[in-house]
Amino acid sequence: MTSVLRLGHRPDRDKRMSTHVCLTARALGAEAVYFPVVDSVLEKSVKGVTERFGGNFGIRERRDWQELVREWDGDVIHLTMYGDDIDGFFASQNVRNPLIIVGSEKVPRGVYELADFNISVGNQPHSEVAALAIFLDRFNRGRAPKFSGGKMAVLPTGNGKRVVNYQRIPGADECYRLILERGMEQDVIVHTMAVLQRTLELHEVHGGDIRLLTAGALLHDIGRTVTQGAEHPLEGGKIVREMGWDNQLANIVERHMGGGMTREEAESQGLPSKDYLPETLEEKLVCHGDNTAGGDERFEDLLLRTERAGFHDSAQRMRALKDELG
Repeated sequence: MTSVLRLGHRPDRDKRMSTHVCLTARALGAEAVYFPVVDSVLEKSVKGVTERFGGNFGIRERRDWQELVREWDGDVIHLTMYGDDIDGFFASQNVRNPLIIVGSEKVPRGVYELADFNISVGNQPHSEVAALAIFLDRFNRGRAPKFSGGKMAVLPTGNGKRVVNYQRIPGADECYRLILERGMEQDVIVHTMAVLQRTLELHEVHGGDIRLLTAGALLHDIGRTVTQGAEHPLEGGKIVREMGWDNQLANIVERHMGGGMTREEAESQGLPSKDYLPETLEEKLVCHGDNTAGGDERFEDLLLRTERAGFHDSAQRMRALKDELG
């Protein structure tokens, strides 16, 4: 268990910085921050973040920090500008169950003596938050921790903000119930399960939000309970929105067919005039999962039929997705 010991917290002066210590520790994989005395306002703030974004992080009180250090079953690491170089430390040490000490006001001399290692992230004055972030990132080998159990998540995007509200994303059981209630035909259900399996395989390689991907794969053909035509993605998106679920899920359903559709292609099919091109990672993974669920032979056959139907650009996009995602 990775934990942090915050020494010298002064509620009247250090509330903001100590909050950042806690948020950094949580975001980079620590399970707890110890304080000599718990600040209830700080604790409430950090607890709210954990409830919203998930994980098992907590603030703990330990009045006698020296006793905690002496009893700690693992490596006690004090981060200080006066310590040994961090690069040399990680090159020569395998860290086990670390207790990482960061201070606020002047750190007692006894900390240097009790710690197993005194480590410096550059021998220059800087923030304890920066030192903690760099140390934990090195300890995690640059891999961001995964969180579960939260009510929401921020999804990676290079443009704008993507936040998913898990209270508006149905679970697998709820998706399957809807499939049965809508009377989806058995062959479509079999195909849907194959798409789910393929999408989860792609997730193992490329990432993406697992709950959004699972619901998107299970519901991608829900519109085929209304029509088997080219408009079934739109009918599916309409069903998802009528259920009050997240618009990002509706977009996955709407944009899953072939390589997606441009505005012009949609108009040629008599569909509402707008783009239906997969943009987000989750949209691409479900789209490609649908294209390749039957294996390479089915994919090549699908490409050929798309070309013969005159949708040459769509076929090129399908091939490009395959090149991108494998």
